Amino acid sequence: MKPIIQAQVGRRIRDIRKRHRLTQEELAAWLHALHPPITRNMVANWETGRCDVPAFCIQLIAHSLQVKVSDILPDLTFKEVIARHVMPKASKQVVAQPVATETATIH
Repeated sequence: MKPIIQAQVGRRIRDIRKRHRLTQEELAAWLHALHPPITRNMVANWETGRCDVPAFCIQLIAHSLQVKVSDILPDLTFKEVIARHVMPKASKQVVAQPVATETATIH
């Protein structure tokens, strides 16, 4: 995950956690019950953007905080994804070819 995305995901987790009035320790305990070994230090590192949130944890976090996964992931348009170089560039450029269609005529 790119640092920009990593920081956005972390901020969203922190904001949602605080709205639910949970401490990092309490969230870690919930997550640890679902998938050990998640610790408070891991939650702190995610929230501060110091490390990536593993993909499988995003769904666990959403479940624990009673939100949708989309509430945790940043809102990015396709143009933003490309502009921020979030996705690696394809090695070969794919060019869309027009599709030949037959038109039926009614007499």
